[in-house]
Amino acid sequence: MTLRFQRLRLRAVTSDGVYGADVPFESGLTVLWADNTKGKSTCMQGMLYALGLERMLSPRREIPLPHAMTTYLNTDDEKRVEVLESSVSVEIANGNDQIITVTRAVKAATDTRLVTVDFGPALSGSGASLRRQNFFVLDPGAAQREDGFHHFLEGFLGWRLPQVRRYDSPETKLYLETVFPLFWVEQKFGWTAIPAAIPTYMRIREVHKRAVEFIMDLDVYKLEVQRERLSERLAANSKEWSVIRQELERFVARGGGRVAALSESPVADLTALSNAHVQLAEGSDWVALSAVVTRLRGNIAALAAKAVPAVEEQSEEVAKRLEQLSQHTDQLNAERIRLHGAQQLKFADMQSLKRRIAALEQDLAKNLDVQRLQRYSGITAALTPDRCPTCEQALVDTLLSQDALAVVMPVSDNIEYIRSQKKMFEDILAREQAEENERRDQLSAVGRNLADYYAQIRLLRSELVAPGANPSAAIIEERIRAEARMRDLEALQAIFDDALDRLRTLQEAYNGLLLEGAQIPTEKLSPADHDKLNRLTALVQSRAKDFGFSTFAPAELSISQDSYRPEKEGFEIGFETSASDAIRLKWAYQLGLLELASDKPTNHPGMLVFDEPRQQSSSRPSFRNLLVRAAAAKGRSQQVIFSTSEDLETLKSITATIDCKQVIFPGYILQKLS
Repeated sequence: MTLRFQRLRLRAVTSDGVYGADVPFESGLTVLWADNTKGKSTCMQGMLYALGLERMLSPRREIPLPHAMTTYLNTDDEKRVEVLESSVSVEIANGNDQIITVTRAVKAATDTRLVTVDFGPALSGSGASLRRQNFFVLDPGAAQREDGFHHFLEGFLGWRLPQVRRYDSPETKLYLETVFPLFWVEQKFGWTAIPAAIPTYMRIREVHKRAVEFIMDLDVYKLEVQRERLSERLAANSKEWSVIRQELERFVARGGGRVAALSESPVADLTALSNAHVQLAEGSDWVALSAVVTRLRGNIAALAAKAVPAVEEQSEEVAKRLEQLSQHTDQLNAERIRLHGAQQLKFADMQSLKRRIAALEQDLAKNLDVQRLQRYSGITAALTPDRCPTCEQALVDTLLSQDALAVVMPVSDNIEYIRSQKKMFEDILAREQAEENERRDQLSAVGRNLADYYAQIRLLRSELVAPGANPSAAIIEERIRAEARMRDLEALQAIFDDALDRLRTLQEAYNGLLLEGAQIPTEKLSPADHDKLNRLTALVQSRAKDFGFSTFAPAELSISQDSYRPEKEGFEIGFETSASDAIRLKWAYQLGLLELASDKPTNHPGMLVFDEPRQQSSSRPSFRNLLVRAAAAKGRSQQVIFSTSEDLETLKSITATIDCKQVIFPGYILQKLS
């Protein structure tokens, strides 16, 4: 996870010949100096452009380079020449000592979205016989597909960028453009925010947090994603359970039964499903399916054991059976009428309960509004028995004596009373709805039993007038009906058992998810995250002190465990700091992230780019201390690149005492090449 710049090459073919510049970089601190408007920012933005990172600056697909690389350039003798073609090349290395040279056209016949990679030091070496491959940038897929340059660059750096949430779609990759601002501070926008001016137009949720979490390699987002994934899987498990249960209930209801002792959602107890069973309605009672099947098997066996008698032998028994069925039919009709009457009465009661709950909700909302107005105004309104608390209208000419209202309940007590009343009526309504469901099931079962009884009555009546020598059709029909009923019940039981097997699989998966959730730490930050943030806080405090931060004591600074921004006493640091102190704090934060990479395992590439770090006329002692701290990167095998137009004599007096490389351009950086 290392990125090192070794060389930058700018080339512009003009009407006056070829102009260009070669800028070498080394480990540790490299200071690039040029006067204002002489091409210093051309170098810095050219490096960004070569890596396809211009969208770090703006969502527009415009070339971020000035006219010297796109239209015309000025020479030292103030001559203006037209640019015909131009390109930028950078030579970079990773932590595995692999070197590549990236070239991208600025103005050329080819498309500027084409990036050419030479696998080797094409700028500092001979460049002969190097393997070359083309990639694309800016287009969709540049960060995901094999031929996308950012996908290639991600792998070259040894990174594995995480999938993050978006506002307008489920997930996307954390793009390189959102990560580079944490170690690449460009001149125009980079100094405007701490920790970094990270682009938000990609609509990544909490993109600043996601970028810092990746660079610091924090566990917090991984744990958050694990919790979200677990929650989604639990929700999917519960939804599938509910679907299976509803399908089973509908099927059982068509067979005249109901499902009993089956929970509405998965439970951890693996034995809970053993209590679930099917019940069938017999009159006003519910009988377990197993008991009905056992009794029916006995009846079928008894019917099969005896021969089919003649009609004349069964006449008395048929008449007796007809009378019994008529009595059962009358009883079922009476039960149906009773259930229907109760249903009508309870329906009216339920409607009344719903109206009462709605009225209580309105009363609660009004009382909450009164309480809010009292709290906002700071005045507790005195409720009087002779005035309305809402409209202040006098309460006279009422049926009740006003003396009975001498003691008025306070608004807060009234709110609690209304809430308790609402909760009570909601509980009653839920109970009534459960009883209504049971009545509906009973009515359905009674209707099916009546249809069966009426069919038997018609058959028995026809048998009473049939010739006496005929075999008893009632006995045959009873045996056929019993066997058909047995088949239906066995099919119902088989479907129920199959559904239980599916639910049992879901229950086992549910238990596995619970165990998985128990292994996820309950705290937001892991111990390693706390350690890294504490270390970053110490580094920022120390560097802020070195750089002369004076708005308040640097020891009062801390890094927020929620936003990862600098804060004081739990409040993010905003406009209370001076502009120069804000820049000092920016230096401290960026260097803190760099130095943290040498202490703790992070994804930081170990390099830092500052374009014009002396913003807002920061004091020279502060700037000197910044260069001293940046030069210490060499001892950590890290790289810092500064581009500046600071007074040259002042700069040389500072760099003369520290170990750094100076690249000084006395005139325009782009010079005519022989």
